[in-house]
Amino acid sequence: MVLYPDLAFFLNSLTDLLALSATAKLAGLPLRWRRLLAAALLGGVYGAACLLPQLAFAGGLLPQAGIAMALVWIAFRRKETFLRQLLLFWLLSCAMGGALMALPQLLQNGFGTKILKKLNWKVFFLAGGTCYFLLSVVFRDGARHAIAGELTSCMIGRAGKTVRLRTLLDSGHTLTDPATGGPVLIVEAAALESLWTPAEAPILASLTEQGAAWCLARLEGRGHFRLLPYRAVGVDRGVLLCFTADSVAVGNKNYGPTAVALSPGAVSSEGGYAALWSGKDRRNDHAA
Repeated sequence: MVLYPDLAFFLNSLTDLLALSATAKLAGLPLRWRRLLAAALLGGVYGAACLLPQLAFAGGLLPQAGIAMALVWIAFRRKETFLRQLLLFWLLSCAMGGALMALPQLLQNGFGTKILKKLNWKVFFLAGGTCYFLLSVVFRDGARHAIAGELTSCMIGRAGKTVRLRTLLDSGHTLTDPATGGPVLIVEAAALESLWTPAEAPILASLTEQGAAWCLARLEGRGHFRLLPYRAVGVDRGVLLCFTADSVAVGNKNYGPTAVALSPGAVSSEGGYAALWSGKDRRNDHAA
């Protein structure tokens, strides 16, 4: 099969875009299409460049590993779960790349038994088993919650902007809004970057390093931010930066204006989800 640079650019860009978007979905991250498209276009340029004789060395293992790291960083920019996202992206890229390479053969030889006879089944099962092992070990937490039916999606709306995130239905999460008694959605702060205004974004980017109180002092009068007290294992008295979203929909239910607490770090150690929700509403308890 003769592959021309323009066709290589298109196929590589498409494959990288699909792999990156699937990585975001499986890792519970929001789809930031500008970042995904920028990363995919870079991957397309790299794929086309590898066909040039003077740049043939770019197709080596180390350059490929380097470009994969660059694509994942451009698309997600997550330090805590970077290696897991890189591995997931690599596995998905291999699968999609193999499918694109197999498609011309299928079209040429038909979808009958000829392809099955030519298939190297040892390599097939070895590759499949390796992928299954890596996914089950590295992403076992997300897989376990998915099998148990504990993962859903949530949509957060603020000032006309929305973000959709993969969410864990956490029965151990008992945090409620002391002002209203309503439930609180806990979200890792980095997953909500697209909701912030240009003035808020640099302040909230420092949440992990500077803390909730420092950010609140600089966000006063912007977007109804406040501090939300909490207790947890190993934390007797803590506070989370919190704001009231215009709307929060979890699954098929819209809860309207809801408190959203910002976690400085990832809420999932393996990147399988980006938010925690219990849905427990204490307002009826107060009324009783």
